[in-house]
Amino acid sequence: MKLFYKLISQLLIVSMMLLPFSTQAGMIGTDQVVASATGQASVDKVRDFVSRTDVVKQFEALGLSATTAQDRVNAMTQEEINRIAGKIDTLPAGATESWIWWTLGVIVVGLIIWYQYK
Repeated sequence: MKLFYKLISQLLIVSMMLLPFSTQAGMIGTDQVVASATGQASVDKVRDFVSRTDVVKQFEALGLSATTAQDRVNAMTQEEINRIAGKIDTLPAGATESWIWWTLGVIVVGLIIWYQYK
């Protein structure tokens, strides 16, 4: 058994001398993790936007296929992706002329109330 322990210890010594120790561990800053997560979220947001059916129809109306649009998104730099994702966040969520419908609705309700009291 002593011979076995001696053989194992010699193998470990030889392997420690021959195999390089090139791995290093270091602390990762929170800003690096947040930047990476934000970058991936921006890429996902732009890809989801480009793959929406209404956007695909608009691309086809302009003569651009959906696969070409996806290829162009994949070729963008992170700065371009972040800029477009920021613009997606500022777009209106519904119809662009929704205030007109609210105004007309208030006028119609006002006319109905006025007619009932007259």
